[in-house]
Amino acid sequence: MEKQPRDVRRDGALVLLGFAGLVALHTVAPADSISGVAEVFRGVLFGGSVSVMAAGVFRVPDEQAFRLTAAVAAGFALGTLAFLL
Repeated sequence: MEKQPRDVRRDGALVLLGFAGLVALHTVAPADSISGVAEVFRGVLFGGSVSVMAAGVFRVPDEQAFRLTAAVAAGFALGTLAFLL
């Protein structure tokens, strides 16, 4: 990953956005759901939140942050789906 110069507002906003996604994960999609759709949604939300937070910590450029978030969210969704099957 390429690093860009530190921008406290941008990086802090990404970390806070990722943290807010994790909080939303625990409030919107409860862990005891039985439906597979809810579990896949939890996987996407968890993967996306963690990767957005990582993009802020590691100062990733915007384009790489978007690709990282999409790839990690899709990976967690597929992993959750494979676990359910």
